[in-house]
Amino acid sequence: MTETNLHPWPHDLDKALRVRIIARATEINGKLLARLATVADDLDAGGHLAALGGLDGIERQIETMRAFLLLLR
Repeated sequence: MTETNLHPWPHDLDKALRVRIIARATEINGKLLARLATVADDLDAGGHLAALGGLDGIERQIETMRAFLLLLR
């Protein structure tokens, strides 16, 4: 039989987790912005294949960032 924890998490721990989640989402966002800037440069230079390569896997990073942010709900 499992016991239910009747004690809520300390406010400091909750705040620390929130800060860490936001920091991680911010880090991913910065990487996404850099990738998209590179893709934009590739497109401006006529390099559609390079732009396509730069977009490869971007959905996974967006979903990861979204999952982190959903934890804050």
